[in-house]
Order: sequence, then structure tokens, then C-alpha cells
Amino acid sequence: MYNKIINDKSGQVSAELILLIAGIIIIVLIAVNIYKNYLTDFTQEINDTEVNNLIEEIDNLNNKLK
Repeated sequence: MYNKIINDKSGQVSAELILLIAGIIIIVLIAVNIYKNYLTDFTQEINDTEVNNLIEEIDNLNNKLK
């Protein structure tokens, strides 16, 4: 009976698998958070550029109509 308990490693394998999956999930969450911050900054930069281009085009049209 004691020999069976010592050789039974299925619980250890399950625990290691759970820890591995938890580690992967943590890494993915960190990567998503970094990527989200990058996209937020990038989106703001794109919006600023588009707004400035639109304002310049409107000014150009306004100058042509004068």
C-alpha cells in the first residue's frame, strides 16, 4: 500500500500542469495589458494627425474660395 502512494505521481503532474497553465495566463495578461497601452497611445497619435490634416484641408479650401 505504501509503495502505491509513493509511486502515484498523478497528483503532482496535475499540480504542475495547473501551475504551467497559470503561468501562461499571467504572461498573456501582461502582454495584453502592454499591447492595450500601446494601441491607446497609437490611436491618440493617429487621431491627432487626422484632425490636423482635416483642419489643414479645410483651411486650404477656405483660402481657395476667398
